[in-house]
Amino acid sequence: MMAVAILAAGTAMASANATGHWQVQVTNGADLNTGVVTFNQVGQTVVGKLKNTTINGTMVSDTKMNGKWNGPHGAGWITLYFAASGKSFQGEWGYNGKKAGGQFVGKKIMSAMAPAGSTKTK
Repeated sequence: MMAVAILAAGTAMASANATGHWQVQVTNGADLNTGVVTFNQVGQTVVGKLKNTTINGTMVSDTKMNGKWNGPHGAGWITLYFAASGKSFQGEWGYNGKKAGGQFVGKKIMSAMAPAGSTKTK
């Protein structure tokens, strides 16, 4: 029985860490926006920036972040699920008091490769 407990402790997943630069795709109906979000995580608190939008979140589990966003086009909520590998996330966002407005998907990139801007396509 003790061997099982030791084995289980040795295979426990580490918590995802959101710190870094992420190439993101954000959908809003038929619109697709891309860009780079930079997250900084200290403890369970996550602060992010995507152009003129700020994201303030809390890691509520090892891989789930609940947060709020505020930008030039309004404010709302965001829920992200980070992969155990720490290399990607997916989630959804919405305006305050409303259901999900779209998807928010990201892949971690190296700092030196972070593009300077973001684009919008239809």
